Amino acid sequence: MPNVQLFDRVVVAVDVQGFSARNVRRQLLIQDELDRMLTEAARAASLDRLEWDLRGDGDGEVAVLPANVDLLMIVRRFVTELDQLLTDHNEDHGPETRIRLRIAMNLDSVIPGGRLGHGGTALIGLARLLDSQPVRKALDDAATANLAQIISESLFQRAVVPEVGGIRQAQFRKVAVDIPAKGFRQNAYIYLPCGWPRPRVAAERPFPPAVEALLPRPGPGPGSPVNGPVIRRAPSRRAEARHEPEPPPAGYDEGVMELLADLRAAMGARDFTRADGLTTRILLTAAGRNTEGSLRAADAQGLPSALLTELDTIWAAASNGAWGFGAQRRKLGGDGRPAIYLALSVACGWRANASHSVPRDYGEFCAAAQGREGFFPTLRNPGAEQYRGWYDQWWATVLAVHARLAQ
Repeated sequence: MPNVQLFDRVVVAVDVQGFSARNVRRQLLIQDELDRMLTEAARAASLDRLEWDLRGDGDGEVAVLPANVDLLMIVRRFVTELDQLLTDHNEDHGPETRIRLRIAMNLDSVIPGGRLGHGGTALIGLARLLDSQPVRKALDDAATANLAQIISESLFQRAVVPEVGGIRQAQFRKVAVDIPAKGFRQNAYIYLPCGWPRPRVAAERPFPPAVEALLPRPGPGPGSPVNGPVIRRAPSRRAEARHEPEPPPAGYDEGVMELLADLRAAMGARDFTRADGLTTRILLTAAGRNTEGSLRAADAQGLPSALLTELDTIWAAASNGAWGFGAQRRKLGGDGRPAIYLALSVACGWRANASHSVPRDYGEFCAAAQGREGFFPTLRNPGAEQYRGWYDQWWATVLAVHARLAQ
């Protein structure tokens, strides 16, 4: 084979989950939207998609990138921008045109110029990663995720291990991609921009032991869901088996109602981390602030009292009154005064004391919830926390919502 050349290149593949199940009209819409979002995400990451060697596959594409591509830009910034574009698309479209992606990235040898296009081990490994069970499962398990990214060991070593540009090894989960029929076995690394869902608690133990220990005993007498204690007895498993989930209350827009249904499902599965993120999204959606990702005082003033009460009731029912807005207000004394952020963050267990910082990693942060009354909902927005300034946006949201609760 004369004039054969061999180069190390970054290769990228994307695949739309459930694409073949859509009708042709919706498939065409998804293709157009995906092409637009890939171009915009690349441009925002200072990458030129016109310089990529592209091959479309109907439900996605495969790209061989130029030799001088910035690894930080493709591994993190491109993915972050694409996730934000997907968030906007998915909130504006129904389930039939929702786009959720698997994204695979590899760094290995490419042979350019073959009759059938590029060849080499980079593209073979890429196909194995994209179609692997670990990345499929990651996207299936994270119901709120827009995408799941899987990268090869070689790219992880080059782009992630140095831990620059805001990338940290702890943000990725190591998996084994084992496909015996293809003679393929390699380590790879998966990243979810929305954060990893917490493992579900076994059915025979509705609450973690530390949470069970702090839950108050059920007692008589009504309580105000927002301003007073709400104590409910956790239903028996037999009662849960008979109970049908209550429909979302009328009067909210469709997006809020769908998210409320998702929140109830997360609570039923005891997936409190997912429920926490959904609670924030519900309030952002109700206030029309999804794009901005945070609330200001003026935005929170327009939140319906019925919605705040509904969210508090859901959290209180799931925790027997230990979590929810009412529990947080009680931690502050329940005297109707606006919350002081530092006092609230210590009282709710978001930080150990006033001199300690809040954990930056959302998964690590939520792991501290066990045994801490008033911890949830935290109002953090994990989907936006890869951006600079996330902390300021978070505490502004906390103060805005608690000022509304104090009215």
